[in-house]
Amino acid sequence: FELNDIGNAFLVSVARTVFGTIITVICCTFFSYLMTNRYIWGKKIIYRFVIFTMYVNAGIIPWYLLMGFLHLQNSFFLYIIPSALSAYYVILIKTYLESLPESLIEAAEVEGAGLLTIFHKIVLPLSKPILATIAVFAAVGQWNSYFDNLMLVTNPKLQTLQLILYNYLNQSQQLATLSQRDLTSGAAAQLATSQSIQVTITIITTLPILFVYPLMQRHFVKGIMFGAVKG
Repeated sequence: FELNDIGNAFLVSVARTVFGTIITVICCTFFSYLMTNRYIWGKKIIYRFVIFTMYVNAGIIPWYLLMGFLHLQNSFFLYIIPSALSAYYVILIKTYLESLPESLIEAAEVEGAGLLTIFHKIVLPLSKPILATIAVFAAVGQWNSYFDNLMLVTNPKLQTLQLILYNYLNQSQQLATLSQRDLTSGAAAQLATSQSIQVTITIITTLPILFVYPLMQRHFVKGIMFGAVKG
């Protein structure tokens, strides 16, 4: 914890996980709701196009050029915008929404509720199990991601904890040597090995995300079981 860049990287990772997860859940849920709305023209073509992206990937170079074209290099939005919509999450949410009683939507439409009102008042409250499942998936993915940070971010203030972990794991032997020099006790110095440094940093980056599961375990299990039965 005495390392200067750990604190800032931790805050960046927390902000990325929180905002990225919220944006992903909202965008994927609203898109899935549109794909189940009978008034949306061409929804089957749009949905199949999104699913098509799961099987075909343009590669790293086009992705890198696209991120540069969108001016996302050295930007915090790099951690949020590209992951706002996921085809896999859309499939899970759309499958869940199709199980909801259509009479609820029709009753709301009769009462004069609009698209956003139905989404906010009916769809979101009834979709808590699947939303909790998606939130856990998205949070873990955001927290563990470091490739975009490695490829497109050079600003030290935007580095995430996972990239710091990656760098320190590669430099663990050097860190252990420096730690041994700072320790006065012979027994304590023996504990500052490269393996101990690796394990310490790994635990620091792993513990925060472990607290996500107890908070959403009940909804998470329900959402997973529903997907298994529906599939």
